[in-house]
Amino acid sequence: MNYIVVDLEWNQCPYGKKKEDPKMPFEIIEIGAVKLDPSFHELGTFHETIRPVLYKKLHYMTRNVIHMTEKDFQGRRTFPQVFADFLVWCGASPMFCTWGPGDLTELQRNVRWHMDHGYLTGHWPFPFPLIFRDVQKIFSYVHEDGKQRRALKWAVNYLDLDRTMEFHDAFADATYTARILETLPEETLEEFSSVDTYVTPSRRSEEILIRYSNYTKFISKSFHERDAVMKDRVVSSTRCHICGEKIRRKIRWFSENGRNYLCVAECPERRG
Repeated sequence: MNYIVVDLEWNQCPYGKKKEDPKMPFEIIEIGAVKLDPSFHELGTFHETIRPVLYKKLHYMTRNVIHMTEKDFQGRRTFPQVFADFLVWCGASPMFCTWGPGDLTELQRNVRWHMDHGYLTGHWPFPFPLIFRDVQKIFSYVHEDGKQRRALKWAVNYLDLDRTMEFHDAFADATYTARILETLPEETLEEFSSVDTYVTPSRRSEEILIRYSNYTKFISKSFHERDAVMKDRVVSSTRCHICGEKIRRKIRWFSENGRNYLCVAECPERRG
């Protein structure tokens, strides 16, 4: 297992939300990644700009953030080509690490969209459940209260790391995230790992129950109606394995395979 510290830049519909494709509201236009071994030794890097096929014109906000124009994408490869090489580069059983949970969600949305349109073929390339390291969250547990979520630039300045590259570049941000990861106690990476919920349990046998050192996380199967979640005997009877209290339920709305509800529950005594 190696750590794959990844960061993405993406574009959105330049003509407003009403004209966007809801199955891919953000189209990835750059992937940057750093590969680290379990001892945090750098094994390699990956960086490529991607030519968009859905939102070919840059949104003005994207243009202002990444300081690029449409000309910068001419002659670049498209997402299916780049992603295929990225998977090979990642190797077997990668442990993805990101600054916040958003990048993994958008990566999977882009993969699903390209598979649905026949541009990507083969099996779903991510494991289930998808366990990853949210470096932003772990940084908060180590240096703050576990609830605060800081910007990457803030964390870099807090740790007084060398700033040799501009932020809001996928490779630069992946590099900074990797440098922050290297400073975190190794035991916290497992203790505060995260579960991605882009792909959710479809049946009872797939429900996720993970017991961490200080809290339990339960992710239920999907339900078609909100009331059905609260009436479900498994959901309603779930208790923390440490304190015995009923866990706090967070009812979230997903529309990946139709509009469904599921329960993401955590013990109320957890730190954040």
